[in-house]
Amino acid sequence: MSEFKIINDGYYYIDAGAYFGITPKAIWQRYFNDNNNRIRLGLNILYFKNNNYNFLIDSGIGNKFDEKFVKIFEPDKSVDAEGQLSESGIKNIDFIILSHMHFDHSGHAFSSSDLFSKSVIICQELELKAYKNPNDFTRGSYVKYQNRKNILTLDGSRRISSEISVIYTGGHSFGHQIIKIKIGNKRYIYGGDLFPSAFHVKPNHLTAIDVNPIQSMEMKKKILKMAISERAIMIFNHDTNIISARISGTPERPEIEQCDI
Repeated sequence: MSEFKIINDGYYYIDAGAYFGITPKAIWQRYFNDNNNRIRLGLNILYFKNNNYNFLIDSGIGNKFDEKFVKIFEPDKSVDAEGQLSESGIKNIDFIILSHMHFDHSGHAFSSSDLFSKSVIICQELELKAYKNPNDFTRGSYVKYQNRKNILTLDGSRRISSEISVIYTGGHSFGHQIIKIKIGNKRYIYGGDLFPSAFHVKPNHLTAIDVNPIQSMEMKKKILKMAISERAIMIFNHDTNIISARISGTPERPEIEQCDI
């Protein structure tokens, strides 16, 4: 018996320039309210259970923040992934699949709590290298936690289980990957930070944090083509309004239809 649901790990604020990149404010302000040029982001992650294992797709921002971090990002933990999972009677997560290792996706993956401490982290080898050896451009996106031995690294796209597969994309980070989930006749795509919100579905709507924006645009078109042809439901990890939607139209001119999972 499988179980599949969206978990929220709270909210935080980010500079609008970082979130929208070169997209003019005249365009994005039609959809977003900014507070002193800062945008409130959600932290939507996925919980999936099959007959054998508990999976978490990304792990939110966690709950270990120093004073500088709180001042910059103003994390709001009025809701917390760990609390929601525990309240549901879940005692351990077997695998945490990370789209990438930026601080707002890997927080609970490095938690010492009983729920996460024995989890096997699955990520791309390129992403683990980027996490361990950030450069001047990427350093602000990674927060160093205690070392973990139980990390399984991948070299490219592959199937994780009969229901879950990952597709290496790069673009946003050196080792970014999206996650596909198949449950019965439904298909889901967790787009990580290639598709952080419904606004970012358009191929040229990129964040300023992307290490390779051209690669991001090319991969977004490929993923959109897949999502359209498979009628897949795309899940947006940072959207506070439209969390899941089906994509129609064309990869160059995608349209969204909000729907439940």
